[in-house]
Parts: sequence; C-alpha cells; structure tokens
Amino acid sequence: MYSLLAKREKAHQDCIWSCDWGMLSPPGPEKNGDQPEGEEPEKQPENEPGQDIIVTGGLDDMVRIWNFTDGEVIDRHRLTEHSLGVVSVSISNDGSKLASSSLDSAIHIWDIDSGVKLKTVENGTVDSWTVIFSPDGKYIASGNRNGKVNLYSVETGKLEETLDTKGKCTLSIAFSPDGK
Repeated sequence: MYSLLAKREKAHQDCIWSCDWGMLSPPGPEKNGDQPEGEEPEKQPENEPGQDIIVTGGLDDMVRIWNFTDGEVIDRHRLTEHSLGVVSVSISNDGSKLASSSLDSAIHIWDIDSGVKLKTVENGTVDSWTVIFSPDGKYIASGNRNGKVNLYSVETGKLEETLDTKGKCTLSIAFSPDGK
C-alpha cells in the first residue's frame, strides 16, 4: 500500500482490490463492561476525533483497517470473516461503520472502532462486486455480476429495493451527495 507520505510493504498477502479512506467518528462514552476491579483494560489504538482511517480489501480474503497518523500507516484490525477475495470496501460518512463485499457473495457490516462484525447481509448466491453507504448511512447499495443494484437496510440487513440495469455486471456505483 502506498501514499505520497507513506508506504506499507506486504500490507496483504495477495493483491489489494479495494480501499477507502475516512475519518473515525469521535469516541463514545467509556465502556467499562465486566472489567474486573483493579485490572487494566486491554490497550486499544488511539481514538482521536478526526483520526484518519484507511480500509483495504484483498485477494487474501481479508479486510484490514489502518490508522493513518503522522505519515505512518498503523495496523488497527484484521477482519477475516470472508472466505474468498474481498472486492469492495466502504466507510460510512460518519466513520463508524465499514461494509465489505467478497467473491463469497457475503456483505458484512463492521464496527470500525472495535473491528466487530455487526451484521451479514443475506445476498443469495450472487457475487457483490461493489458496496457503498448512502450519505445518511442508513443503506448500503451493492452492484453484482448480474447487472443489478441492490439497496439494503444497514439496520436490518434486509433488501429494500432492486434496480435492474439490464447490464452484465455492475462494477461501480455511487450515491448523489443528497442521497436521492
């Protein structure tokens, strides 16, 4: 992985097919959970408001989340739930979620801060070649090899709308800035 400021050799074990760059949303309230009294919580990467985040997806079936700080690319999370090459990744506009699609036909929604998978969108047996969040973060659009664009609810993971482009493959999609 390369930028004008930094490069990261062997960022993935195979080719990187997709990347996105965004800002991590400001941290929420402290999570104490069931931490035993007197024990230090596990140290996590810095969560500064405005933290630059880079997400990559590769043929090694992995999604990686990186912090980009002071010109350095620092590994944050390695997400390994896909079973075939990751062909598309997208960060929500608020920087809280990540969507990834793979040749295994799965679309996963992740929490960027923790790296926890929040949901798997049921997409059937059709490859999802591209994913993108709507500007308001409520929907994910996905293009597939059958030329269809599917719109899924982020909250429920359910299919909301389908647009048949009558094409053979939808490799790239975008929302207008107002989401209409």
